[in-house]
Amino acid sequence: MISYPITLDGVTYNTLHVVRLTRSFSILDGENAGRVLSGEMQRDVIGTYYNYQVELDPDAANRADYDAFFEAISAPVDSHTLVVPYAQGTLTFQAYVTQGQDELTLMEENANRWENLTFNFVAMSPARRPE
Repeated sequence: MISYPITLDGVTYNTLHVVRLTRSFSILDGENAGRVLSGEMQRDVIGTYYNYQVELDPDAANRADYDAFFEAISAPVDSHTLVVPYAQGTLTFQAYVTQGQDELTLMEENANRWENLTFNFVAMSPARRPE
């Protein structure tokens, strides 16, 4: 389990446990990319997008923080401001979420325990552009 706070839209959630954080990148091309008659690839690089897959669990003593985060991450908004680990520091960027899921692991009289929340953050714009 990774120990670092999650910051989403300026709110830091210190009581969520990051089980897994996976970073990926996509180098996207524009409309002028493709194979030419010789078979060679013609690139039209727009830039590099950094995306993150997250799996987290709540602190059993702070279920309200988990519920608040779930409401924030599932809000019908265009994007979120996200702060994540990157290189030897952090990266702040705009990202969108299209889906996520968690599972009910315990039902009690006055509380439910939800765990294994997974979702993807997809960058709204490239973090790096060609020079």
